Amino acid sequence: MRRPAFTIVILSCLMAFALPAFVAGAPSGAPVDDDESATSADRPADPMLARILDQFDLKQKETATMVAQFTERKDLKLLAKPVQSRGEFFYNRPNQVRWEYLEPDRKVYIITENMYVAYYPALKRAEEVPIKKFIGKRLFRFIGLGQSIDDLGKYYNFRLAPESDIKGTHLLLLVPRKKRLREHVAEMKIWVDATTFLPRQLEYVEADGDSTLLAFQDIRVNVEVAADRFRIVLPKDVVVSETFNGFSLGQQSF
Repeated sequence: MRRPAFTIVILSCLMAFALPAFVAGAPSGAPVDDDESATSADRPADPMLARILDQFDLKQKETATMVAQFTERKDLKLLAKPVQSRGEFFYNRPNQVRWEYLEPDRKVYIITENMYVAYYPALKRAEEVPIKKFIGKRLFRFIGLGQSIDDLGKYYNFRLAPESDIKGTHLLLLVPRKKRLREHVAEMKIWVDATTFLPRQLEYVEADGDSTLLAFQDIRVNVEVAADRFRIVLPKDVVVSETFNGFSLGQQSF
């Protein structure tokens, strides 16, 4: 089974939080990682964890589209109070993703197999970068487009927490397997609905202790998603760059 929706949800989050730092030191045209050096993870010894991962794949087979509301909380050492945001998420199989922040600052990130687009209305700035221009197809293998849970296991070790602090969920713990990724990512936590096997909440913890918590609400699968959700018409006064800035332009609210 290819192109799982759940993996795209998880690793679209990862792209927004972890990928900028991960690729910062890579020269233009350099791969994010060498896929050939990634080794497959062993089948989980925990039968409950194995069952949950199997249910992920089963759910992904059944999912063609996904729409959800989300709230985001960033806890940063440099700030006394958390930064709160909210927005909308859209996915259309096989490779279209849209993250749109509505508050406190509007920001739009659109990812397809061929193009990455970021739009920052308050700054009147945008980025339009062909994926192959800066890191090629390996970008999408890294963030999970067209991957299975087994493929994701090449980069992360999965563990199942003894219990979840959110009723009706399973808590998965993902720890990076690769040294280069561990320099930026300490851990990811995913709270999975025990009935639907869709993500309810995700927390990304950086190596320096900063963290980002995403909570999903009103998750809807296999609903109609208009094609224009994955296109954007930029105003004429917007300055468009063909350079990938690692989402840094969008951090004006932090």
